[in-house]
Amino acid sequence: MRNSYLIFALFAIFIMNNNAAKAQSGQELVDLCNIIADDATYLKDFQVKLDAAKPGEEKPNMKFSVVLSKSTQYRFSICNSKDYTGKAIVSLYDNNRLLGTNYLVATGKNYPFFDFKCQSTGVYHIFIDFKEGEQGLAVVLLSFVQKL
Repeated sequence: MRNSYLIFALFAIFIMNNNAAKAQSGQELVDLCNIIADDATYLKDFQVKLDAAKPGEEKPNMKFSVVLSKSTQYRFSICNSKDYTGKAIVSLYDNNRLLGTNYLVATGKNYPFFDFKCQSTGVYHIFIDFKEGEQGLAVVLLSFVQKL
């Protein structure tokens, strides 16, 4: 009887570890985004996991602030976890002005990255949410492309 419990416990641990191995980690998404960033140089990553919006609620989002330098081209690469339905929408703002995004409202299409040519050194704000308020996990990679 004792052997039966031991076998059951080992089987349960194996099943849990097997399922956990299939889940995509934040580091795997960073590595994937680094490939998407192509020849750009990694600077920083932003990992975001948000729950789905409840009916009647606004979409949850996360805000990050970064200092970007004048006369520099940056790339924002976006990688979504395959374990969630949500697709990240990344928007770059300078105060209240939208400067770049990976989502085009007119077409409803998400892009895997967008480039930004910084015209003024300062603090910029990155807002990340998920299309239609779905639950999601994503990594946004900020990379250096070139000096202008």
